[in-house]
Amino acid sequence: MLRHLPACGLLLLMVLGLLLGPHVEAEESRLLAPDWTLEKVGGGSVSLHRDARGVPAVLFFWASWCPHCGAALPVMESLYQEFAPRGVRFYALNIWEDGDAVSYFRVHDYHLPLFLTADLVAEEYGIEGTPGVVVIDRQMGIKELHVDGVSPREMADVLRQYLRAELNRDIVTQR
Repeated sequence: MLRHLPACGLLLLMVLGLLLGPHVEAEESRLLAPDWTLEKVGGGSVSLHRDARGVPAVLFFWASWCPHCGAALPVMESLYQEFAPRGVRFYALNIWEDGDAVSYFRVHDYHLPLFLTADLVAEEYGIEGTPGVVVIDRQMGIKELHVDGVSPREMADVLRQYLRAELNRDIVTQR
């Protein structure tokens, strides 16, 4: 019994330290989304922080030569059609392109806001492959949603769930 006393004493000191020590609440670390300004295909300059402050935003980094991007774009277009009328901002940021992104959008009848040569933006966000998805909250913080490497359907489910929750939060706070 005596040989267990040092371990018990140490455990007791740890518990007392936790109970009597200063209470520190962990702050949620938030990474602020880097601002950028790009020309939108069809006209107009868009600055992320000016355009999307106060609303959720989805950045979709893609290239026309990327087969996974081709599979994900119909999902992004569907989400855009569903959520853009409710205020969510979407940005199709074309990166590392060697083809014609504008023709690609035209042929597939996509209406997502399209931005060309967004390579530096991708670099700022740490995008290392395509497609890349970054979700930004109302305060311009980057959300961790883990949508890279999942099927387009799974990506849509995760994004849809997050966006609905964000928009429903508005309804609840307005009551």
